[in-house]
Amino acid sequence: MAHVINTSVNRRKIGWVVDVKYSDGKRKQLSNKKWTKKEAIARELAIQMLDSSMPGAGAEGLYTLKQGFNDAVKYVWSTCVPKGQETLSGRAMDVLDYFGPNTPITSINAAKVIEYRKYLIERKNNSNSTVNYKVSALRVMREQAIVHGGVESVPVLPKNLKINKKEIEVWEDEERSLIEKYLRKICRKDAVRHFEFLCEMGCRPIEMERTTKASYNLEANPPTVTFFKANNDNKNGNRTLPLTPKAHKMLVEQILNMRQDQGQVWPLTCDALRFQIKKACRECDIEEKSSEIKITRHTCGSRLGNEGCTALEIANWLGHSSTQMCEKYVKMNSEKHTTAYRILSKRV
Repeated sequence: MAHVINTSVNRRKIGWVVDVKYSDGKRKQLSNKKWTKKEAIARELAIQMLDSSMPGAGAEGLYTLKQGFNDAVKYVWSTCVPKGQETLSGRAMDVLDYFGPNTPITSINAAKVIEYRKYLIERKNNSNSTVNYKVSALRVMREQAIVHGGVESVPVLPKNLKINKKEIEVWEDEERSLIEKYLRKICRKDAVRHFEFLCEMGCRPIEMERTTKASYNLEANPPTVTFFKANNDNKNGNRTLPLTPKAHKMLVEQILNMRQDQGQVWPLTCDALRFQIKKACRECDIEEKSSEIKITRHTCGSRLGNEGCTALEIANWLGHSSTQMCEKYVKMNSEKHTTAYRILSKRV
């Protein structure tokens, strides 16, 4: 007889829905337009309680992936900010959906992990970084098996697997000019200002959204902006950067067009900005990008790297906690070999 192996609660157009997955591969959806989120979760728990095989291990004495997930949430991810907890749990849930929650952790070996990575890349079209994040979530759950599950050892997982590096996407100067010209033509100057400020400063959209007039010092020479953190996390803290001439121009235009009761300097949402950029790309025959907003940071980082900035300088500007994320931006100019040769040739 088939038993429940996984349940989840999701928000759909029809309201809150409880998705149920059975061991024979069948799925079932329970919904009610009047349900609140709490009522849907209560229904999910009731299903789990009725099916005695759901919460337990795959076999008596074995530590399952579901138990690893629960311990990871309780002992590791609970220290993260709420948004971080949600992100990490989402990645781990993808692991559970693929391997099955009642799968003994000790049965997940290197070959199965390599197949999982292949599945994420080929079937789900995940980026290299997303694949690594999801495998990292699996590693955390495996660690819980040893720390909290009494498991003596787990299979060794592969490290440093070769990945197909994708070329960094950026907004070229010509593309930015075409987008700006089109958006100004259709009277969306606010979108122009948002887009150009992101490309110039390379900040995260959420950092830009948090700024108020007090975040900018227009009396300084050059004018500066302070990007601050709402909560402490694993990234760098607050940082103050000089505004580029283009960013300063966009900021002044934005402030002059602010309403008196407006608190945020940049109120346009990412979704609204993305919609306008996509429309401009279609009208201007610009090749579609994988992420219209995210690559504004790549645009800034690549520009710095092309002009000779080190990975450390780029990391400090973009707000990365380490230089590893910024090494991809650093370009080796062939002229620099001349300097290296001259230095090394002094000793005969």
